Amino acid sequence: MARLKSNIIFNFLGSAWLGILTLAVTPVQVHFLGVEAFGFVGLITILQVLLGSLDLGIAATVTKVVSSDHSGGRRESAGALNTASTVYWVIALLIAVLLWANSGRVAAFWLRNTRLDAATVTVGIQIIAIYLGLRWPVAFYSGVISGLQRMDALNIIKASVNTFRLVGGVVVLFFLPDLLAFLVWFAISSAVEILAYAIVTYRLLPSLRLWPYFSFASFKDIWRYSVAMNLIALTALVLSQADRLAVTRFLSLEYLGYYSIAYNASIAISLVQSAINNASFPAFSHSFSSGEHADLLSRYNKASQLMGLVVALPCFALVFFGHEVLTIWINGKVADAAALTMAWLAIGFFFNAVVSNAYMAAVACGQPGLPLKVNLVALAVYLPGLYWLVHLFGISGAAAAYAGLNAYYVFTLVPLVQARVLQQGFGLWLRANLLPFLLAGVGAFGGAKILSLAFEPGWFSVIALSVGVMAYAAAAWLLLSMPLRSDLIGAFKRVFST
Repeated sequence: MARLKSNIIFNFLGSAWLGILTLAVTPVQVHFLGVEAFGFVGLITILQVLLGSLDLGIAATVTKVVSSDHSGGRRESAGALNTASTVYWVIALLIAVLLWANSGRVAAFWLRNTRLDAATVTVGIQIIAIYLGLRWPVAFYSGVISGLQRMDALNIIKASVNTFRLVGGVVVLFFLPDLLAFLVWFAISSAVEILAYAIVTYRLLPSLRLWPYFSFASFKDIWRYSVAMNLIALTALVLSQADRLAVTRFLSLEYLGYYSIAYNASIAISLVQSAINNASFPAFSHSFSSGEHADLLSRYNKASQLMGLVVALPCFALVFFGHEVLTIWINGKVADAAALTMAWLAIGFFFNAVVSNAYMAAVACGQPGLPLKVNLVALAVYLPGLYWLVHLFGISGAAAAYAGLNAYYVFTLVPLVQARVLQQGFGLWLRANLLPFLLAGVGAFGGAKILSLAFEPGWFSVIALSVGVMAYAAAAWLLLSMPLRSDLIGAFKRVFST
């Protein structure tokens, strides 16, 4: 349990730094590039997630294999890990070559509604191909480090390489405010990134080989779980990225820029979620493989309540004060265009976060079929609904569809995992992990918003937002269970005593 607590703390620190950095550089990027070119940069994320189907479920399998291996030096998993490493590097090469070769087709299909020069778009996609190919094996190395439960090392690397990439990008834009120059810098930074991850991973796990290796026996041991995880990834890929794909396909690149800004503003929620999930998954897997069901339940309940506690604050702050935040952060024009979209996205991120530990528990305990079935049902309803909402309401409709999708998971995936994996009731989860923080968030920030409307807009809105933050913090703290409250107090003491 002590390792889980320290890993969550390290993940929080790393995510907080990445969130602050992203929020700081986004206005600079928008200023130098413009909204449309910024939307093109957002294509990197879309392509990266789309190509995630080629992962074949290997990254999650690597984390589970490493965390479940109790042998000295992880000798029993060496064959599987070296096989996975070889497969990952082959896929990385294929991604770079295929995307480069089809850059013109990608540009013609996805980016028809743009004022950017066609040649610039094509070359930009070729540079992105290099960037994505170089970054692809990062997921493998991250999976190994996560499986070793060395979140300290993982977050140091992540914080360092992202600082190098984002701050360096700002410097490039200051001296050469050009989209292609900015993308070239991203490609260069990805080479530095993969080198850093590889060096640290090989030092932490010397059984990894530097040269290609493939073992059919090792592949046979992990392929069933890997295939199941890949099917989940494929369905999750469609469900999680369909909103941005729809915006890209049916609306203009400028609208994608506004959507990307709203998405980045909500990123603090997903970063907090990742901080907890990345620590919880190997911990859940270790408890399950050791046959310690009571320990698994304790870790799951604490991680779930902690998730509800921390994600509700940024979520409901953006829901009720999104326009003010965007006005201060970017400008009033962007706020008018993206505030409602950001509010819907924040709600979607909130539901996605509070459900995520149930997903982690299912896959960590060897039952990936549960989220897969839930995703397959979601596809039949979500995609037609998304298409309809985008055509009626534009980017706000896309965000509302995303919020509805994640609300669906609350009443489908969570009850299944509670009953079949954890053997505890759905009502307990609702009372302990969702409703207290949802009500506290709506009450605190909704009340603060009503207070701000009684006065002239301006700095009083910032004061009202601050009052909402303090009111939520006080209410949420009182709603925590005593065991988690004691753990948090102990964690704060350790942090401030060092």
